[in-house]
Amino acid sequence: MPRTPRRTSPRPPREAREESSVERLYLELRERCMRYDFKPGARINEQALGRELGVSRAPLREALNRLAAEGLLDFVMNKGFLRKAISVDEVFDLYQVRIALERRAVLLAVQRAGDEEIAVLGSYWQLVMAASDDLATADMVLADEEFHRRLVALSHNKELAAFMDVVTRRIHVARHVDIEQSDWNDRAFNAHAEIVALIARRDTPRALDVLTAHIDMSLHRAVQITREMVARFSLGEAGMPRR
Repeated sequence: MPRTPRRTSPRPPREAREESSVERLYLELRERCMRYDFKPGARINEQALGRELGVSRAPLREALNRLAAEGLLDFVMNKGFLRKAISVDEVFDLYQVRIALERRAVLLAVQRAGDEEIAVLGSYWQLVMAASDDLATADMVLADEEFHRRLVALSHNKELAAFMDVVTRRIHVARHVDIEQSDWNDRAFNAHAEIVALIARRDTPRALDVLTAHIDMSLHRAVQITREMVARFSLGEAGMPRR
């Protein structure tokens, strides 16, 4: 009697497995960069990192290249990858970019977003505020970033949203310290609800004014915090805030 051939589950293509591996590696290293596990200006030891993570050089190099393209790492010929140094000027410039991106997003949201979409964003922030007393700083940072991500998504412009994600990651640590130390968070967070209400009323000029003032306030705090971070690292301190 002829044997019935065994049925085996199809295996995912090698390319798909490799892409998934690189993505996981990229996300892990991105988190380390955002927490400043790699000291600013320090060279990334690729061999040691590869051994620690149990990965080969090819996917590690691809993940590092992605981080360099996003501005979290620098690549220097004959030195390799280095954690990007903290720069007050760079943080200031990034916040200027953030203001430009979010202003454009609000302008488009007024034109494109439906009433239900806008209401969903407002409900999300109401839930965050209702739970805010019980949220750790790291969770509050993520909730705040999620609000702005959803705000930009109302623009229905995927490219704009992608650029905003990169900027958000590069200013993450400064924003973490800001929310942890600042005494103006109630005023800052109340601006979120006001912006949503103004978009719902299709009041473009006022929505842009409130948004700009809101981010400007964050900008000044971020510059101050970055100066403090530069001073701490120059003194050899490695204790950065963690998510």
